[in-house]
Amino acid sequence: MGGRYRLVFWGALFVAAAATFGAYRLLAANSRAGQVVTQPVVVAGQDIPEGSVIDRIALRTVQLPVQMIPVGAFSSTDSVHGRVTRVSVFNGEPIVPGRLAPVGTGPGLELKIPPGQRAMAVRINDVAGISGLLQPNSRVDVLVTLPDGQNSNKQVAKLFMSNMLVLSVGTEIQRDQSGKSINATTVTLAVTPEEAERLAIAMNTGAIQLVLRGYGDPDSVRTKGATSTDVLAQLQGTAVPVAQPQSPNTRPRVVYRPLPPAVKPTPPPPPPPPPQSALVNVYRAGKATPQKFDTAGKR
Repeated sequence: MGGRYRLVFWGALFVAAAATFGAYRLLAANSRAGQVVTQPVVVAGQDIPEGSVIDRIALRTVQLPVQMIPVGAFSSTDSVHGRVTRVSVFNGEPIVPGRLAPVGTGPGLELKIPPGQRAMAVRINDVAGISGLLQPNSRVDVLVTLPDGQNSNKQVAKLFMSNMLVLSVGTEIQRDQSGKSINATTVTLAVTPEEAERLAIAMNTGAIQLVLRGYGDPDSVRTKGATSTDVLAQLQGTAVPVAQPQSPNTRPRVVYRPLPPAVKPTPPPPPPPPPQSALVNVYRAGKATPQKFDTAGKR
């Protein structure tokens, strides 16, 4: 009997140990299934403008879930330190290769120049610069005003470049004829080599103005230009609308025709001359009697 009880005791102890070990394995598996796996990722510790050299002070490392890490994100600040941002990076944003310029690129405007284009500076006055409203990444049309080749007193204005990208806006100190320093606004545009040639001719032969475009307006502008004669016709004429265009987003074109010469009214006839007479008081016995005489002295 004693041997039988010992066998039952050791059998029960073994079964309890096996059940405890199985419960432990099951709880450990469930714990690992609910655990989030993270990895270190380099993020911006502050807002970093485009074209800036990244310093270690502007970086920090955080732990992010593996599922949330962007493709190509850096895990060490040594891989990002000294690189130049191609676009603006905001505070807390992971650093990825797409937001950085190629290795060895220095800071400067060349990072913003689209492929196949060039950066060209245009000097304009404050009015042509839309009173300081132009900002980098704005889109503008270029308006040139030139003297007419056949008549030096006649001018021609034409929009000859559309949807141009503004790379930068700044001011430079210049001297006028008296030697006084003045501020000149300089706008740098992204142009193709052919556009740079035409823009250089326009700046040297006429006046340049920039027309600010609305956000998201990619349409090209095609106009016939305006002359001094058109402006005078508009001031002296009447507007006559022509046929409506097919596009509903296009304004109806208006032409101006000169008014006929004004007809002068016929002046009224002159008033009749005053009568040739005079009124004289004749006194008889102290009593005044008016008598009318003509210029010939006849009563």
